[in-house]
Amino acid sequence: MDDRSIEKMIRKRECHYIWLERRLKTNIAVTTLAVAVCFLVIYRIQGESFSVSMWYVFYAAVLLNLLWCYLSYRREYQSYQEISEYLETFENGDYEFHSDKGSLKPGIHSQLLEQLERLGRAFHVVNEQVVKEKKETEELVTDISHQIKTPIAALGMSLELMEDEETTEEEKYEFLERSKVEVRKLNYLMGTLTNLSRMERTMIQLRPEYASLKGTLLRSVNGVYLKAAEKGMDMEVAEFEDLKIVHDVKWTAEAFANVLDNAVKYSPAGSKIDIRVEPYLSYVSVEVEDEGIGVDRAEQTEIFKRFYRGKEAEAEVCEGAGVGLYLVRKILERQGGSVRVKTGMKGGSVFQMVLPKEYVVM
Repeated sequence: MDDRSIEKMIRKRECHYIWLERRLKTNIAVTTLAVAVCFLVIYRIQGESFSVSMWYVFYAAVLLNLLWCYLSYRREYQSYQEISEYLETFENGDYEFHSDKGSLKPGIHSQLLEQLERLGRAFHVVNEQVVKEKKETEELVTDISHQIKTPIAALGMSLELMEDEETTEEEKYEFLERSKVEVRKLNYLMGTLTNLSRMERTMIQLRPEYASLKGTLLRSVNGVYLKAAEKGMDMEVAEFEDLKIVHDVKWTAEAFANVLDNAVKYSPAGSKIDIRVEPYLSYVSVEVEDEGIGVDRAEQTEIFKRFYRGKEAEAEVCEGAGVGLYLVRKILERQGGSVRVKTGMKGGSVFQMVLPKEYVVM
C-alpha cells in the first residue's frame, strides 16, 4: 500500500467520524449551558447566600458533564468503528464476522452488529456456492470435451480412410457404417449432456402431480422394449396394485428408462429383466434386476457420479457416456427419492429406486 492510499484511507476515516466529533461539541455546549442556566437560576434565587461551596459544586457538575459526554462519545465511536472495520473487510471479500455480544448492551448498535453478522454468513454461503458452481462448470466443460473427443476422432479417421484411393469399396462401406455409429453416439451424447446441463442449472422444472405409478413405469418400459426385443430379452413386470403418488411423470419415466436401458445394454442376449414394485408406509420402491455383467461392490456408489463408467462397462466397450445413472440420481433426489445398486441373486445387478408417496421439494 503506497502513501497516497494510506492518506486516502485516513481522510476517509476522518470523514466518517467528523460528524461524531461535531455532535460531541454540540452536546458539550448544550449540556454545559443547561448546567450554567440551572446554577444561574439558583444564584438569582439565593442571592448573597450563594456560598463558595456552590461554585465548587458548579465546577464539579461541569466536569462530570464533560466526562459523561466524552465517555458517551467514545462508546458510540467504538461501536461505529467496529461496524466500519467489518465493512472494510467485507469490501475485501472477507465475510467472516463475529461480534462480542456479551459486552454489548441492548440497543441499535448491537442490533446492527447482529444483522451484519447474519449478512456476512449469508454472503459467505453465496460466495461458497459461486466458487463451487465455477469449479463444477470447469469440470463439466472438461468432461464434455473428453466425452466428445473420442467419437469425433473416430469419425475423422473413418472419413480420411474413405478418401484414400487405396481403400476398397467394401472397406469404404465398413467405414461408412462406423461413421454412422459414431454420429449416433454423438447425437445420444449431445442429448444426454443437454439434459444434464439443464438439470444442473435447475432449468428442468419438475411438475409433480398425482399420477399412476404403473402408467409411468409402463411408459418407461415401452421406451426400452424394442432394444430388449432386438437382443431377444424378456422384460417382466411383477403384478402389483397400482397406486397414485405425487411425482413428475415425464422425468420419473426418464429415470426408470435410463436404468432399464442400462440393464439391456449390459446384459447378454436372451436374458431376462425383472421389474418389481413394493409399496411401503411412506414410500414406494421400484427394483430392476438383470442378469448382466454386474457392478463391483467397490463401484456401487461410484457409478452414480457424473461421467463415471465401471471397469466392467469399459471392458465390454458398450456405448455410453457415464451420464445416465447420474441423471437418475439427480431426478430422484430432486423429488425426495434415492437410488442404489446391489448384487442380484442371479449374479447381475439390482437397481432400487425409491420415491416418497408425498412429494418433497428438494
